[in-house]
Amino acid sequence: MPSPTPIEIPQTALPEEKPSELEKEFSRLANVWYQETRMLSFIRQKAVHPCYQRIIGMGKDALPFIFREMSKGKGDWIWALESITRLDKNPVPANATFKEARDIWLQWGKDNGYS
Repeated sequence: MPSPTPIEIPQTALPEEKPSELEKEFSRLANVWYQETRMLSFIRQKAVHPCYQRIIGMGKDALPFIFREMSKGKGDWIWALESITRLDKNPVPANATFKEARDIWLQWGKDNGYS
């Protein structure tokens, strides 16, 4: 008796999630900010850029997008995180390097459900 022919089940791709309007706006603002501040070395100069300020103005809704950018190693988002979260105690020690601060914030984002 021949063995039964296996049934092939077609793999269907899950529909891609479309970015929200807020995510599109964040991406647009972040891209302009990256382009217009890439030659600046001081975060104070970068942080006063209108696009960075508008991202801060998005509040906590921007946090998942900020953490996504940080996890890719893009941008200096620490000033924005401090402004948006307004934590009583900054999770980053004053003597931390940028990499340490980034890693601490990324962990904070995971621990608090933002990434």
